[in-house]
Amino acid sequence: MGTYRVAQVCLNGHVPTSSADRHPELRETFCSHCGDATTMNCIKCNTPIRGDYDVEGVFSIGDHYRPPAFCHNCGNAFPWTERKISSAVELIEAAGTLSGEEIQQFKADLTELTKDSPKTLVASVRFKKVMGKVGNSIVSGVREIIVDVLSDTAKKAVWGS
Repeated sequence: MGTYRVAQVCLNGHVPTSSADRHPELRETFCSHCGDATTMNCIKCNTPIRGDYDVEGVFSIGDHYRPPAFCHNCGNAFPWTERKISSAVELIEAAGTLSGEEIQQFKADLTELTKDSPKTLVASVRFKKVMGKVGNSIVSGVREIIVDVLSDTAKKAVWGS
């Protein structure tokens, strides 16, 4: 049986350390990538953010930590998840090709694509339709913004990867 370390993540999702409790010397008050504040706890419920999973006596090589999209304790989206969804919606709005109703549906679908749920595949179909209505530069920008917060099922359904 193992133990989750405590991660430190900036509000944009950059990770100074995935073992802040074990390596306090790696902590950053402000992110060295973007300058935003960092946190080690869920902003909604104050539960520590799960970092690396350590199993005593087992050495891990090359394991890439990705911060969770949602708090395991309260279920709320972390700020980096909310910011990425919001930024992708803003980019779609900037394209100027969708109605207000379509934009609201896109936001709902994008939120669903961050989860593995029965609605993921339905949301992916609608997401791909929206991507077909906007230009390639918008599609590329949306992909770059959200790729880190999409569930693995959504990535496969949307981009086949």
